[in-house]
Amino acid sequence: MKNMYAIGDMSKIHNVPIRTLRYYDKIGLFKPSFVDQGTGYRYYSTEQFEQLNIIKYLKSRESPIVSV
Repeated sequence: MKNMYAIGDMSKIHNVPIRTLRYYDKIGLFKPSFVDQGTGYRYYSTEQFEQLNIIKYLKSRESPIVSV
């Protein structure tokens, strides 16, 4: 899986707790590019980096998640 990052890697790279990434997935805000059906592991692509940075920026501006 070239250019794919496991949820733990994504968490470390972007300084976002794994729990938060799982929550974003649950509410449909930030879905992983790929979920391994056998293990349930979530994987994110490099193309999603910008989207997560935007979410983090809006959150820092105290924008409600609902409006994102």
